[in-house]
Amino acid sequence: MTRPAASRSSLSRPRALSGPAAPAPLPATRTSRRRTALPRMSELAIDQSTAGRIIDLRRDPQAPHSLPRGLAHGRYRCCACGAQLILTGPASAGSHFTPRFRHHGSRPGSDRCGAPAQQQADVQADLTRVLDLRDRLSALPGVAAWLQISPGQVGQRWELPPALVVRQGDETAVIERPRRLLSPALVDQQMKAVRAQYGAGTQHWWIFDREDPVHYTSAGSLSVRPRGQALTHRKVQPTLAQRQINALRGAVCWLAEDTLLIPYGGHNHQHAAREGEDWSGDMASWRHDWRISRPRPAGEADWWGLVPLPLSALGRPAGQRLAAALQVMADLAHAEQGRERHRRSLARNHTQHSTVRSRPPQQLQLPTADEARSEPAPPHTAVTPTTRSETTEVVMPESATARAAVLAVAPTGSLPRRAATAPERPAKRRNRFSWLRLLSRRRRSNGQNNPTAQTES
Repeated sequence: MTRPAASRSSLSRPRALSGPAAPAPLPATRTSRRRTALPRMSELAIDQSTAGRIIDLRRDPQAPHSLPRGLAHGRYRCCACGAQLILTGPASAGSHFTPRFRHHGSRPGSDRCGAPAQQQADVQADLTRVLDLRDRLSALPGVAAWLQISPGQVGQRWELPPALVVRQGDETAVIERPRRLLSPALVDQQMKAVRAQYGAGTQHWWIFDREDPVHYTSAGSLSVRPRGQALTHRKVQPTLAQRQINALRGAVCWLAEDTLLIPYGGHNHQHAAREGEDWSGDMASWRHDWRISRPRPAGEADWWGLVPLPLSALGRPAGQRLAAALQVMADLAHAEQGRERHRRSLARNHTQHSTVRSRPPQQLQLPTADEARSEPAPPHTAVTPTTRSETTEVVMPESATARAAVLAVAPTGSLPRRAATAPERPAKRRNRFSWLRLLSRRRRSNGQNNPTAQTES
């Protein structure tokens, strides 16, 4: 039974509500299916005909159209177990079939890999890290990047993920992204294989993750001032494998999101005391300093300092990739010389101040009585000592005995002689005012001025 048209329209018509109007609904959009962080094994394969280049169907949409389908004479191999794969693609241009690889011998729709689950998980984790870096470098202008692995590692549990080959013009660089511990034999083998395949002049980069505790051991931080600009550099304690790569002329660096950390050598140093310098006391801590080794850390470096660079520096030509980092290292070397000159100047000033403070005080020596009598009076004496008589109020010259006593007190040696000053005259005592004393004084004065009054009395 069908409803009348009026009924259908009335049901679909919204009711009128009081108040503000309801917001308009958002336009309907087709939600795309979110892919997992780990790549699917059915989207990856090792191409045997291109020296171990890895095919990624998700990142290379043209691969299903340019590569032969089917088994292709065993051209495609599984990244985990090394078995032969079959490339399947859409039958027509309008088909919605997703291209993928499946193992040879398995039924369509049921693809199973014979590698252990842990090995498959390691392969996916390794490829995820390398493919993420490949996507970021491929976005740079003029840069082509792809993954490549040695054909001898097909079907084995690889210790080192596939290398990332970066090509810009005629220049080629090989980037390694280790995730597990490296053995000295593996490092030496990989360095020789890359130089044999791409040439001795190829830049071989080993980029470690700063958040990976296996390959990054923090040694604190360092405050530097290149060109007077205050900066803070991270310090790292390199591993034996990283020191080996550096000794074999490989480029070691760390990646923190979109920042490259380029190392230089840091050497703990103690300034040797020179003539006229004093490094004791407050200057003891200033004696401990550090020196830099560049452009790559020296083998005996105590720690490595890290200069930050943007990740886009890998997309520059080979001669300009590390130009900014090398300039910072040169500024640090120049600041090192100025820092040493400043500290030695402080050490010399500290010697002068400590000499003045440590000079023993001179003891005043009093002459004997015979020396005091025979020593003549100084010619530059400004005032001659005198004595005053309190009874006669007459200034009398100082006697010879008093003069000898004054000379006996005067210091000798290198201290300057001061003129002896005359003793101060004691202040005369003033009588307090009294009316009785004033009246008696007037009576006496009146009696002296009037002799007649005295006779009559």
